[in-house]
Amino acid sequence: MKTLTSVSEKAWHTQKEQSRIMWQFVVKWALWIVGTLYIFIEKFRDYPNEERDNILGLHIDDDLREMSRFDLCAYMDTGFPRKGFWELNSTTKIRLGAQLMRNILLSKKKKAPKKVPKRKPIKRKPKKNA
Repeated sequence: MKTLTSVSEKAWHTQKEQSRIMWQFVVKWALWIVGTLYIFIEKFRDYPNEERDNILGLHIDDDLREMSRFDLCAYMDTGFPRKGFWELNSTTKIRLGAQLMRNILLSKKKKAPKKVPKRKPIKRKPKKNA
């Protein structure tokens, strides 16, 4: 009787995992469809200068202002160990941007310490003869 329960529990867990995998496939597919549609529609949008030259207080260089979405992604690929920036989903790109920002901010904090403190010599107690 106990083995029957464990077998049915294993089957239930397997079915639950397969359902989760299938659901994730549907979600990923739907996001791909919506993303592809978004990219197509966005080609027809004219961005005002406020959305091109200064984004959240950061000056954007002239050459980057004129690049298309695809060109910007190709440009991003030149700075990473692997290509594939275009294929990343939006949240992954935001996560990557957050990590890059953190790296920049941390490197600014670590640069050129004003003064390196000198280490004091260690005072050792003389050994006692036994």
